[in-house]
Amino acid sequence: MLFTLVCAGLIASVLGVAFLNSGNWPTGGDAASHLLYAKLYADDLLFSGQILPWMPEVFGGMPFLSYYFPLPFIVMACLSKFTGLAVAFKWGSFLAAMVMPGAVFAASRRWLGFSWLASMFGALGALAFLVHEQNSIWGGNLLSTLAGEFAYSYGMLFALLSMMAWARAVTLQRGWLLAALLEAASGFSHGFPLLILGFSSFLLLLDCGAAGPERAARLKRTFFMLMAGHALAFALLGGWLWPMMEMHSLTIPNDASFPLGGWQDLLPVTLWPVLGGGALGLALVVLPWVRRGWESGQRRALCYFIGAAGLAAVAFIAGDRLGVADIRFFPLVWLFGAVACGWLLGQSLYALSGTGNADVTLVSARVLLATAAALGMLGWLGPNIQKAPDWGLWNHSGLDAKPQWHNLTRLFPAMSGNLWSPRLAFEHDPDNNDLGSTRSLEALPMFLNHRPVLEGLYMESAVLGPAIYQVQSEISTRPSSPLVRFPSGSLDPEFAARHLNFLHADTILLRSDGAKTAIENSGHFTKTAEAPPFALYRVKNFDSRMAQVVTQPLQLRPQKEWMQDAFAWFRTRSRFDNYLPVYGKDLAIKPHQGAAPAVREISLTRNELVFETDAVGSPHLIKMAYHPRWHLTTKGSMHIAGPGFMLVVPQEKQIRLEYGHTLVGKLGMVATTIGFLMTAFLLWRARRTVAAGSPAAPVSAPIGLRGWIPLVACWLLLLVAGIYLGLNSPERVYMAGWEAMNANRYAEASEKFQRAFVLRKPPAKKEEALFWHAKSNELAGKRTQAKAGYRELIDTYHGFWVPEAMYTYILLEWEDGNREAIKPYAQRLREEYPNNKWTQKLDELK
Repeated sequence: MLFTLVCAGLIASVLGVAFLNSGNWPTGGDAASHLLYAKLYADDLLFSGQILPWMPEVFGGMPFLSYYFPLPFIVMACLSKFTGLAVAFKWGSFLAAMVMPGAVFAASRRWLGFSWLASMFGALGALAFLVHEQNSIWGGNLLSTLAGEFAYSYGMLFALLSMMAWARAVTLQRGWLLAALLEAASGFSHGFPLLILGFSSFLLLLDCGAAGPERAARLKRTFFMLMAGHALAFALLGGWLWPMMEMHSLTIPNDASFPLGGWQDLLPVTLWPVLGGGALGLALVVLPWVRRGWESGQRRALCYFIGAAGLAAVAFIAGDRLGVADIRFFPLVWLFGAVACGWLLGQSLYALSGTGNADVTLVSARVLLATAAALGMLGWLGPNIQKAPDWGLWNHSGLDAKPQWHNLTRLFPAMSGNLWSPRLAFEHDPDNNDLGSTRSLEALPMFLNHRPVLEGLYMESAVLGPAIYQVQSEISTRPSSPLVRFPSGSLDPEFAARHLNFLHADTILLRSDGAKTAIENSGHFTKTAEAPPFALYRVKNFDSRMAQVVTQPLQLRPQKEWMQDAFAWFRTRSRFDNYLPVYGKDLAIKPHQGAAPAVREISLTRNELVFETDAVGSPHLIKMAYHPRWHLTTKGSMHIAGPGFMLVVPQEKQIRLEYGHTLVGKLGMVATTIGFLMTAFLLWRARRTVAAGSPAAPVSAPIGLRGWIPLVACWLLLLVAGIYLGLNSPERVYMAGWEAMNANRYAEASEKFQRAFVLRKPPAKKEEALFWHAKSNELAGKRTQAKAGYRELIDTYHGFWVPEAMYTYILLEWEDGNREAIKPYAQRLREEYPNNKWTQKLDELK
């Protein structure tokens, strides 16, 4: 306990204890936006039973925690009842990081039987990982947590403890329930640690101990424990995880690339002494009397962590092939490797100096050694902790301490409304960092009496996200365009006014002079308030309602890849003006004929929308984001309409929509209930077994030389897989293409880019490789192949490279004299990208 408190105190001192205990609203990075969700969750939603609630406050409505991780928010909500939300949010964000070194120490000692020296060194390894400052977006370390990635640190903590519990369970051949519960907690906190935890646990089947018939029995028992534990964890997560898996097709993957800046990205400076200590410990293991100081359970845990770190490294290398964020895997390599190095050094030194009872001199020597090592480690870490204190000060000094916050608050009376007021849009401007973060404005609903804003944090689970970021780009001089698959446009006040009206947003908040000038000169907006550098504008002739009868033509579209089609419709003037897309099969929906009657709002709540209409049988656009958990409980049918709204065709005057659960969600809740009941039963049975006197735990014998064969083979297989995937990595092939390109070897570059195109999985990365494949063919003089590549890109993709590809294709056909062939492409370029630089270059063709 003392060690845990000391480590937690060290981390708290880095962050600034006084500010952690202050009532300031925290900010900084994504934390500035997380704050809104934490407040809504703690104030009302969680304690009214809405664990996975609907939030109309952002993104035109989104399913909060349906694609994010609930446990940290539950912790904050519970803490807030004792400390207030501001303090609870700050302590809750860092709680997992604060307890991690102490948890490693305690679990190493009590569960695995490591010496206090090995346990302490393992904990110091975890501490060295937490304070590294090589990056702030990969996850797990303090900088990443300060940037708002606190859920990842929770997932890592519980994954680490679950792995230790699994190693203990395999050694004792019992105790799998604890491992399963910790596994469920890891999954409830973050997905990437759960993936490595789940798959790496089967490495324990290679290291069951013993030999002969006894080994077969232990293998069978271990397999049963693993399957039972994973099944229980899967059931416990059912109420949250099963719906998330069901709704995966409605999420927007983040395909952003994170190239390495150098070898130090893979080996932060704070981990250098940890790696050196591990190497020393490995060298000491060569000595026979040192090896005798390792018990079978300790060796098993060490080998398990080494294998898990190797698996995480392979997943990192293969991430781009899998289409996932590869950087999320590598922090697990650091953490598992750091703990394993600490164990390796500490237990080897302990064994070297003798085990069991020792005289006072030997004990004193060990204490001095541990003290020197700890002080040396802290002396190494201290000078390398440079950013975290400043970031902590910036974040936790609060919104009120930020330069422009008070100017912004002067506009709150003009912006305030309620949950059902028309939505508010705001310009993205990097200068808003002087509000604490460029994302601070996403938390505005908590200061505006729940008035909804268009943008929010969890863009991956927002079906209206592509349209909303398109609107953001139309009112911003420096838009963020965060969705790689749906690149945004540029400043366009005229189109913005129409888009805002369609999205039920009547007000925009601007900061930059360029945006304010363009908006004022457009004639489509009226300035309503100003507090320099901020200004508030209202859309002229705003006539949107939450529910409207559709009178414009409808076009039925296939549901496959409907998001891409809806985005293309939304951003293209000719398509947006001419029809409303509706997605599905065999639909026979016709727009209302004549003037549209008004739809009356009877009751609007977070989980229920009730309207009354006189246009029975006509389509009604409900300006709330579509989600399968919305159910039409009155007669009629519900569909998806562009850009992601619900379309209802009522067969009676009342339209009632309720936010409930799908069949999969209900089955998941049943599974969770059964999981809790099974857990209670197993705990009760375990207690009775202890009271009756449990049999002695079976102790596995040393595995011998033959027992090492499957372990070493597995490590070699991971090594070979890592080398192969690394050498054949899509990114490595892509960079080889650039090397050839820069050396003017265009034919070779074309071949490399073509191979990278085939190997890459995320559409945005495939699009990029295809563009440079076509460009290298163009530079090599292979115009036919180049034009074919550009055409494939234009016809297949919707991303960043489309405007340039379209312009280049038009240019090549123009030069080849095919003037008629380019007309549809020129028209599309002008319509979809009216202010793009490649559209402007198109007008230069003569």
